[in-house]
Amino acid sequence: MAEFRHCILTRFNADLYGPEVQLKVSRDQWMDHRMRLFTSLTLPSIAGQSCQDFTWLLLMDRRTPERYIRMLQGTGYRNLRLIYSDPGRPLWQNDLPAGSEDLITTRIDNDDAFHRDVVQTIQDAWRARHEQQAKPWLIVFPFGLILDLADRRMRVMEYWFNNCPTLVEDAQNPGTVYRWQHSEIPPEVPRHYVKDKPYWLQVIHSQNLRNAVRSDNPLRIVHEELSGKIEFLHQFGIDPTRLPPS
Repeated sequence: MAEFRHCILTRFNADLYGPEVQLKVSRDQWMDHRMRLFTSLTLPSIAGQSCQDFTWLLLMDRRTPERYIRMLQGTGYRNLRLIYSDPGRPLWQNDLPAGSEDLITTRIDNDDAFHRDVVQTIQDAWRARHEQQAKPWLIVFPFGLILDLADRRMRVMEYWFNNCPTLVEDAQNPGTVYRWQHSEIPPEVPRHYVKDKPYWLQVIHSQNLRNAVRSDNPLRIVHEELSGKIEFLHQFGIDPTRLPPS
C-alpha cells in the first residue's frame, strides 16, 4: 500500500533581514503586524484542521530577533516546526529527507487561512487518484474568500492559479510546491480541481504589496455579488469577533 507524507509550507520571513529588502516600515513593525495576522488568522486555521496528519514548516530568516522566535515556538502547536534559510542552502529539501513514499506539499502564506477541511480533502484526493496519476501532479482549490480587514467585508473569489496549490511528487528528490511561482506552474503539470466550496481565505490588509480586492489580473475574479457572511470564518477556525486591525 502506497504511503505519503504531507507538509504545509510557509515562507514566514525568509530574507526579511537582508540588505536588499525594501520596506515601507521598519522590520520590527513588519514583524509585529505580521505576527498579529498570523496568530489570529493563519495559526488557528491550521491548528483547527479536522485532519492533523501533517507537518507545518515555517521558513524563517536566521537573523530573526529571538523574541519573535520565542513567540512562534511558544504557540504550543505540536505540528509546527521552525526551519531556517541559509545562503547557498536549498530551501526545504534538507528538512524533507528522501523517502519511498509520495510527498504532498501545500503552500500557504503567513497572513492567509484554510477551511478546516483542507488537509482532509487533499489527502482524500490523493487516495482517490494516486494509483493512476503520473507524478508530479497538483491539487487545486479554485474557489476561496477574500476578506478586507479595513471594512470587514468578505467576497467569494475565483482564482484557478491561486497562491495555495498542493503538489504531489516522488519523495526521492523533491522540489516541493515552491519549485515554481504559483502563477507560473507549467500547464503540462496535471491538475485535480476541487470546486465544491471556498477552501482558502486571502486577507487584504495595510501591508499587502501585491494583493487587493480589485486587480488587473483577468484570471482573478472577485464575485461582488457573492458576499460572504463574516460568521463563516468559524469554518476556518477564526473567531470573527477578534479579527485584527488592518
